[in-house]
Amino acid sequence: MTTPRPPLRLVGSPEGEPQREPDSGFELDAVDRAPHDLHPPYRELTIVENIDDDEAGVARTPLSPRFVIVALIVFQLMAASTFWGKYVALAHGDDQFRFAAGVTAPASLCLYLGAALLALRPGRGRWLFIVAAAGFGLSLPAWGVGYSWTWPMAFGAILALAGAWFARAEVRPDADSAAQP
Repeated sequence: MTTPRPPLRLVGSPEGEPQREPDSGFELDAVDRAPHDLHPPYRELTIVENIDDDEAGVARTPLSPRFVIVALIVFQLMAASTFWGKYVALAHGDDQFRFAAGVTAPASLCLYLGAALLALRPGRGRWLFIVAAAGFGLSLPAWGVGYSWTWPMAFGAILALAGAWFARAEVRPDADSAAQP
């Protein structure tokens, strides 16, 4: 059994220790606000303009999400290319991997063609991405996810869905709509 703790002392000096006088050489500055006001006074916001005249006329465009999707698809292509020999060997086999390879090859082709269309013409290639996602989705159970060479295909399925989202057509207001100015 443990011994009980002594009660804590929140203020004051420990028992038996004499009270010390504060140093007379150290002084605190007086504060110009009420003692209950703990926050410093707020400052007004100012606008700082430090744009050069040369850069003011040139508008910067942010990186479009479609280029991020295309870059990730290129990364998926590089990851899949490291297992190219394995994919070819599995495609020539007589087991379940032959079906998976037969579905994955057109799905990969649709993914890469969709990425090219998305990069060159925004809003194009949505059906290619949907076919790629369906092909990868059908082939993944046959590949199995326990092997390292199946992960680029799973990543391709995710990217195909993201590509289909970003390749959707922009919604344009109707000409007869009351929202038109």
